[in-house]
Amino acid sequence: GVARASEGLIKRYDPKVRDVTLVVPAPAGTPTACKQDNKSTNGDWEAYYCTLDRNILISQKNLNLIEERYGLAAIATLVSHEFAHGRQHAIAGFMRDAVWSVVFDELQADCIAGVYMRQATPISLSPQQIEKSRDFLESIGDYSVQERSWHGTPGMRGAAFQFGYNKGSLNACWASSQRNWRKTLEDAPDQVDRAIENAPATLDNLIDRGQKFLEGL
Repeated sequence: GVARASEGLIKRYDPKVRDVTLVVPAPAGTPTACKQDNKSTNGDWEAYYCTLDRNILISQKNLNLIEERYGLAAIATLVSHEFAHGRQHAIAGFMRDAVWSVVFDELQADCIAGVYMRQATPISLSPQQIEKSRDFLESIGDYSVQERSWHGTPGMRGAAFQFGYNKGSLNACWASSQRNWRKTLEDAPDQVDRAIENAPATLDNLIDRGQKFLEGL
């Protein structure tokens, strides 16, 4: 029930993910376009966003374990995280295609999940629910920094979620259509050109300020 309710609230809040389909509970063997590339386990512990068909699969065993250990808010956090991948896919693609590791995508998704948890629901979370949501994300953090599948340390994941929740803005997560990593890369040459053009004036200003400071000693 919580997973479905979270889906509805997120889709109402974020038009970018309204075409994403949540399959929950997803029994082992549930068909997905990503299975053919071994990107999805189709197993009993599934929690996965498939880019090939924009489907999210979450297994009942996952839901049961998360609820038992961390409560219902953590289930909403998991759903929010997976829908966050749908937003990333819709607006900019994935950073992993440029930098090899998935860690930047995962931490951004944690941040977006924090925004969803604050903005998409009409009910404010209690401090205890926020803490449990953080605890859940920290529990699935890891230290496999040399692996492409590294999702971030426990502390990084919890902090990214808390940052998104505190800010309550997709832009703060670099996850708006106007501000994302791909646009930043596209704009970089112009930004460098402007910095070079402004460098002489900036240097003259610094020299002038330094002289005035020395004169005042």
